[in-house]
Amino acid sequence: MNLKRISIRFNLEDAIDRKAWESLQGAKGSKNNAVISAINAFFEPDTAPIADVIRRTIKECFQNVAITQTEPEEKPDTLSEEENNLLDTLDEFLGG
Repeated sequence: MNLKRISIRFNLEDAIDRKAWESLQGAKGSKNNAVISAINAFFEPDTAPIADVIRRTIKECFQNVAITQTEPEEKPDTLSEEENNLLDTLDEFLGG
């Protein structure tokens, strides 16, 4: 086995160190595995679980929603007299 050792100190007067120490003390299983997992998560964050949570949340939000596609409302190709007058007024105002 090729083992490497490292020593780590926690300053319990520092809030961040104390929080890390308390988390490590509460870890289930091997403290060594907890530290290794934390280091790997820090340097190589896995965003897949977040994407799964988002996907499930969206799916749950829309599970009882019926979506139907409707035909788009046809718009007339020609402008009304009022619209033409408005455009003429704008042209005059803008000097066009």
